[in-house]
Amino acid sequence: MLIRGLFVALAGFSFIFLPGVIVSTLVRRNIRYETNLLLWGMGIMVITLFPSLYLTSLLRLIIFKEHSPGMNELYAFSLLGSFIAAIFLAGGIYLFLHFRRVNPENLLSTGILIGLGIGLLTNIFQGISLVGQGFRLVLGDMSLPGMDLLASQAWLDLLVKLVGLNIYRIALVAYNATLAGFVSLALLQKRLRWFWLAIFLNTVIMWIYTAIGLAWGTESVLANLIALVYEAGLGFLALTWLFRQTSNPPEKTVN
Repeated sequence: MLIRGLFVALAGFSFIFLPGVIVSTLVRRNIRYETNLLLWGMGIMVITLFPSLYLTSLLRLIIFKEHSPGMNELYAFSLLGSFIAAIFLAGGIYLFLHFRRVNPENLLSTGILIGLGIGLLTNIFQGISLVGQGFRLVLGDMSLPGMDLLASQAWLDLLVKLVGLNIYRIALVAYNATLAGFVSLALLQKRLRWFWLAIFLNTVIMWIYTAIGLAWGTESVLANLIALVYEAGLGFLALTWLFRQTSNPPEKTVN
């Protein structure tokens, strides 16, 4: 139990601090680092989260009323919820960059840093929860719900789950930075197709992750393996785009 608890706690610390590697790597490249932009990104995420959750909950009450939705309805509604969250988030980033009047030379790096801030804050409490669960296992405290399952879970299942969560964390930060970069390009090149592309991709990315959980369950080894491969591919594509953009930033379109 001691080794299991320490491993879970270590995975939690990794979940919290591993994205810092992405930030430090991008800072060493062609990106202008400002701490306040990371904080603005976190603020945008929080501000846009509440109206999107409220609207999603309101629509759920209107559409389903008092009856329990079927599986097909859950898939459809999760897609709608993902779209609502994506359009609020992209809209918040767009409005911030528009009214801040960022120098065109710094617009892309500003958007990327905003996205990094969004990714750093998203699901951060999951990592804190893992650290707490790990230390509870070390101390033998099983009072909280779910601790018995964590203590009795097969090592292979636990490893797949924890590795998958950390890959998910890296991918989350990377693709949020990429999507915010797309919103920046909409302003930089004066082409709204980048804005709508960010919304479309964010919707699809969130919905696929939710659909995996709906189809196979969140504790299934198969679901965790599929999610691990999915997030690894997503993170690789997002990081590849980020590294290309930060080494060769696009020029402003001249009208």
